[in-house]
Formats: sequence, structure tokens, C-alpha cells
Amino acid sequence: MIGKKVVMLAVLILMALVGNRALAAAATLVVDDDGFASPTDCNALTPTFMTISAAVAAASPGDTIKVCPGLYHEQVQVNKDNLTLLGAQAGVDARTRPFVPDPTTQSIIDHECGPVQFMADKVELNGFTVQGSTLPDPCFLSGIWSNPGFSGTNGGFRILYNIIQDNISGIELDSTCAATATLVQFNLIQNNSNPGPGSGNGIQTNFGLCNAQIDSNKFSGDSNSSFLVVAPSSNLSVTNNELVGGTPERIVMATTTTSSITGNVSIGSTSSGTVRLFGGDSNITINGNTLFNGMRGIFVDDPFAIGPNSGVQAHFNCIQGNSIAGLEVGSGGHSGILNAENNWWGSPSGPMSPSNPGGTGDRIVDPDGVVDFNPFLKSCPTGATAPRMVTGGGQVNVPGGRGSFGFSAKQDTQSGHLDYMNHVTRAHLNCTVNVVTFISATEARLSGPCSSDSAAPNFTADVQDNAKQGKNADKFMITYGTHVDEGGPGPIVSGNIEIK
Repeated sequence: MIGKKVVMLAVLILMALVGNRALAAAATLVVDDDGFASPTDCNALTPTFMTISAAVAAASPGDTIKVCPGLYHEQVQVNKDNLTLLGAQAGVDARTRPFVPDPTTQSIIDHECGPVQFMADKVELNGFTVQGSTLPDPCFLSGIWSNPGFSGTNGGFRILYNIIQDNISGIELDSTCAATATLVQFNLIQNNSNPGPGSGNGIQTNFGLCNAQIDSNKFSGDSNSSFLVVAPSSNLSVTNNELVGGTPERIVMATTTTSSITGNVSIGSTSSGTVRLFGGDSNITINGNTLFNGMRGIFVDDPFAIGPNSGVQAHFNCIQGNSIAGLEVGSGGHSGILNAENNWWGSPSGPMSPSNPGGTGDRIVDPDGVVDFNPFLKSCPTGATAPRMVTGGGQVNVPGGRGSFGFSAKQDTQSGHLDYMNHVTRAHLNCTVNVVTFISATEARLSGPCSSDSAAPNFTADVQDNAKQGKNADKFMITYGTHVDEGGPGPIVSGNIEIK
């Protein structure tokens, strides 16, 4: 009996030790910039960590770090596996929440040498604003940075519900095939164009990425690419992202295999190709995307002699209004047949091509004769239509009173007219619209010269069609002379704006 009691006691002690370790592994650490908070109340008077870095240093693998609203000017290097960092906006879709930094409601990580670095596996970053990378090498350049080869890790990250903005590049995303799946989802990735190496990329892969999904993010104002892959990568899924027009937002891959680009929407990209494969790619499917009013909807080429692409397929895409081509395959850009059957090219008659006499849709440029586009669709499979015209009139609030506006402009002819009167300063604009850019299905930018007797020689107006007439949710913001965004960012007081 004594022996059994000893054994049972030993088992109980072991269970207690294992239980304590399990509890420790599931601990929640709290960070607040004033040093006082609890896991359930950021206003509690319980002493806690003042910096995220201090919490990471104290954490064990598997812990959760909850970060209260505040401005955290620090470089956060996450070097513990399976850590979850939850900001004040965790679980809140970053694409629709206010993106102006507000430390009373947001957990903001801001650092000029790179705000966040992942140097461990299975890290989750959820609900933060990550910004402020401005310094070149040896700094980390990106808002969120990873390189498994540098840190001796594999990766497998979850980057969710974050605003990633105003960095040299947004995310340096790399992960090995030995890691768990990487997920980047529900983020707003914008204006990552500070000067420096890799500037202008929302997400870039320079060291290799495997088994990753880039899903349901919004890319805006990045001056080179939304997602750029320039290192051997595989099993990537780029799905349901919005590429806001007016800048070169695009999806670019090189040396990438067995990957898909599906369900993404772009209206008005200024890049050379909204979806571009520029060498060494194989077995890429480009399906169900909406590619409106860019230069080339899909561009397949080999400008750096990496090697031709192969096995590319494109189906059920809605391609319309692209100024150079709906699809261009450069000479030597693709080996074998490129299957582009069952796409909408902007006209029931099909694409413009020497092999399709009478086609009036977007052009297919195919010097090597490798594109198979028959049969083609008679309508857009999603029912979407490319915006062609924007009109509006009404009043906006200005300092001390009201301003009145009226305009009409067409995308296909890049023409129109705008009148604006500030009733407080009596400034009047009588302007010609000669640039019409549809940024999304509900947002457009107009610009052009004004007459010699106007308040300024030129103007830029940003307009939004957000609701039916009378709902006062449409927006009109105009910039002219020294007047910046007059009338914004609030909704119009009266009137209506329509994009159709």
C-alpha cells in the first residue's frame, strides 16, 4: 500500500507540474502605455507592462499579449513561438474602420527603424496600426518584417485586422514550406511608399513564401505593387482583395509555382499590368477577377530573362476598359498555350484580336500566337460593370459656411466640366476635367485646368457615391491653390453624386 501511495503522490505532483505549465502557456499579459491595466479593463489600476517589448520578453511560448490603446514608439521583435498579440481593434475589419491614427482607440506601433519583426514561428498580430518605417539598411524597412533564413525559423504567421501604413514597404512576408499556413486577412495596407529599398510595396516577398493566403485585404496608395513576389515561392492564394485605383496597385509574381489569383477587384490601376507575371512562373490560375480601366488587365512577360512562364490559365474574369490590352503576352513570355477561355472582354463581340474579326472588347496582344481565348463570355460573370461616368451637384461645409459644386465627366473620353463656388471667400472655379480616374466602384478622382479668371489654375476633386439621393453620405472634396481638401472629409450637406 505504501508503494501505491508513493506512486499516486508522484503522479499527482507530475500532474500539478504539467497543469501549471499549461496554465503558464495560456497566460494573458497586458500592456498599457501608462503602466496600469488588467486583462479586462484598460483603465484598471493594476500595475502592468508599459511596452510591448517588455511583455514579449516576459512571455512564454503560447501566451497572449493584450495591448491597450496608445502610441507605442518602439521596435517590437517577437522571438517567442506561438505568441498572439491583440491590439485594441482585434477582430475589427481594418478596411472599414477609421485609419487616422488615434491612440485613444487604437494600439499604434510606430518606429522609424521598422515597427515589428517576426523572429519566431506561428506569431499572430491582430488589431494594430503599424506605421512609421523610414530608415534604410541596416534597419528593417518594412512595417512588419520576417525572414526565416535570418532568424533560423520557419514562419507560419497570422496577420489579421491591422492598418499597415506609411512605411517604406508594408509587410516583408516570407515563410518556408515546413511552417504552418500563413494568413494575411482583413487588413488595410496603404501608403507604404516612404523612400528606401523596396519602397511602394504593400506586401513583398524577397526570401521565399510557401503555403500562404492573402485574402480580403484593401490596398491603397502603395506606389509600386500591392503584392510583389520576387523569390521562389509556391502554393500562394491571393483572393478577394481590393486594389484601389489611382496608383499602381497590382499583383506581381516571378518564379512562383502552383498558385492562384482569384476574386480580386481593381478599378483604375495605373500600373503596366494589374496582374503581372514577369518570368519563371508556372501553373498559375487567374480566375474570377474584376480588372477594369487599367493599362493591361493581365500582363505575362519575361523582362529580366528569368525564363518564360508556363501553364498559366485565366477564366471567368471580368476584363474591361483597359487602355492597352485586356491581356498581353510578351514575346517569349509564355511557353505553350495560355488558356484564356471563358472571360468577358468588355463586349459581347469578344476581344480585339486579328483572330477575332469584329471584336470590339479589350485588346489581346499575342505576338507568339499562344493565347486561346475562344470561347469568350457574352457578359461579365459577376454582373459588374466598369464605371464610365460620374456626375454630381450639391453643397458642402467649408470653414464659416457653405460651398456649392456641380460636375459631369466621362472616363472613356477623359473629359468633362466642373464648377465650384465658396460662398464665404467668394472663390469661384470654372474648370475643364481632363483626367478621370475611377478608384473603385464608388470613388473617383477628377482633375484639370481652370479658366484664367478662376481662383486657381487647376484643381483636383475626390468624390464618393455612397448612398441614394437624400442620404447625405456622398462626399465631395476639392483641392485648388492653397485650399486643400475643401469640403472634406465629411459628407455633402445636400445634393447627390452618382458613379455609373
